[in-house]
Amino acid sequence: MQESEIKFMKIFYTIAFIMLANPASSQIKFSQKHSEISTKSLEKLSAPVLNSFPEATQWADLVAIAQVDDIEYEQVRDLNANGYAFLNILVPYKGSTRGEPIAVIAKGFDDNVCYYPDRENEGERFLVFLKKAPGEMKNVYYGFKPFCQLQILLSDLGQYILRTPLENNVISIDKSIIEDHQYNDPHAMVDATLWTGTKREEYSDKYQCKIIESEDSINKYFHLRYTQGVPIYKVRPLLKLKYKPRITSKQI
Repeated sequence: MQESEIKFMKIFYTIAFIMLANPASSQIKFSQKHSEISTKSLEKLSAPVLNSFPEATQWADLVAIAQVDDIEYEQVRDLNANGYAFLNILVPYKGSTRGEPIAVIAKGFDDNVCYYPDRENEGERFLVFLKKAPGEMKNVYYGFKPFCQLQILLSDLGQYILRTPLENNVISIDKSIIEDHQYNDPHAMVDATLWTGTKREEYSDKYQCKIIESEDSINKYFHLRYTQGVPIYKVRPLLKLKYKPRITSKQI
């Protein structure tokens, strides 16, 4: 027997001894990774031009109020590069059911790529318009900002409110249905302590926020509180949803 073969046999028996002595080390655990969902198909997709809620409803396979449960994003230089957000359907309008879990896939660095914020406290709620991701497993969707995440806030009366103004004023909403609201929602406040005074003023003017100052013995703090929105029951008619007629046993 050659020297190389002897060394190989020694290594083989050593590994076998370790595995027998500690059976746990010989077990290989497989866990499903969300990264197994391919993002290649997203490279060919382009954002649609949507100028109204009916256009967004017609384009989307899924329209709902959904809440962020978790996110799994890979990052490059602290920027999201690709991954998934996991949402739960709260109020279904099209293509989904209440309580249904979905995944929203995203890839790239463009401003309209649909990355969701990390969950803090309770997950944020959004009115979402999403498209079924081609070639993917069930309940995997994609979308584009801002239509994939129009912010929904909870009022002090427990109502779902579409926060206005919308991002970049993507849709013009009749001012007659916009109301002032007191929100009972942790996401209705934006921490602007580290912002410049100019940035706080600009953001406040753009999104109709109230600037709230507070301080302790050491620091002064600034927060911006959203104050306007449209109750979701007034938004629903704007979606122009098409419902299939129900067939009862008497009609058969």
